[in-house]
Amino acid sequence: MTEGTIEAGRAFGAELVVTTSDHATGILAAAALGVPVLEVGNRVSWSMRDIDWRNENGQDMSGEDQVTRVMREKLGIGQAIARPIARIDPRAPSMGGLHPQDEHPDERDGVPWWPMQFVPYNGGAVLPEWALYRPERPRIAVTLGTVVPSVNGVSSLAAVLAGLGGMDVEVVLAAGTADLSELGELPANVRSVGFLPLSAFLPSCSAIVHHGGSGTTAAPLFYGIPQLILPGFADNPVSAQRVVDRGVGLSHDPATIDADTVRSMVQRLLTEDSFGKAAAEVRAEMAVQPSPASVLARAVEAVR
Repeated sequence: MTEGTIEAGRAFGAELVVTTSDHATGILAAAALGVPVLEVGNRVSWSMRDIDWRNENGQDMSGEDQVTRVMREKLGIGQAIARPIARIDPRAPSMGGLHPQDEHPDERDGVPWWPMQFVPYNGGAVLPEWALYRPERPRIAVTLGTVVPSVNGVSSLAAVLAGLGGMDVEVVLAAGTADLSELGELPANVRSVGFLPLSAFLPSCSAIVHHGGSGTTAAPLFYGIPQLILPGFADNPVSAQRVVDRGVGLSHDPATIDADTVRSMVQRLLTEDSFGKAAAEVRAEMAVQPSPASVLARAVEAVR
């Protein structure tokens, strides 16, 4: 992948590489091409700004790990270093991010961190009419993303759907291509939509139940929607903890969840004002952060 990125960059004369800090391909490509790099330095769950995170994940003060150093030798990049013009933090300020006017120098090399607004994007789709309107009763989104079902299956959905099936709510189950046959007949108030972009119908929802993926956690924050997280693996538990700590949602171990617990926790999200209030506060914070377009324009100006 890195070799292909480098060749593509040479082919069209790249003058700037925009990449994520935790994937070495873009950074190595920028070093090989001799052009500056703009890094997106974290997800909602963790940040390259956090020294503790870098230490726990094998990042030394150069920002490189052992695999990156091996790839340098394999690709003949040598000691060439990509010059970062900035690193981007797309989190809300109260969830570890930066305020709109902040410019925080990285402790490692002094490269500035810029704030940026997270904007949900899940691709295009032809939307059903119901997705454009808020229903009379609360609409609850349910998803496990794309990775969790392929690794752990959909068994945790049984308790979720049983719990929500006993409530006066409308449930939108976005399970992609996951095999739902083991769940049997779905409750009457569950609308199974396969794949439908979260950003298409989440604004009409009152809450969401999900696995804790970074994008799936950040999207409800953008729309001010309380969330219940049943964290799967990788950084899912960290996402869940950030949500709980900020008061914008709840979390529970999917291995021990049952229908009554789901019903109780979702009912709390719908009726306790604190969750909606906190979610609205985070939404307001995100709304005034610099847009991705303005950040890119700033980066282009810095290159010029």
